[in-house]
Amino acid sequence: MPRKRYRTIAIPEELYEKCEKIVKEGNLGYSSVSEFVKEAIRKRLEELNRI
Repeated sequence: MPRKRYRTIAIPEELYEKCEKIVKEGNLGYSSVSEFVKEAIRKRLEELNRI
């Protein structure tokens, strides 16, 4: 099975810190900022009917 390829993106530090705060609170089940951001992107793409 081929390995998943990843890309790096830049986001403003303030936005990252807001995501990090959500992850650290721990009540939504995210284990990392990356996990949170991937889900946020998937949900937005679904809203736009792109998945």
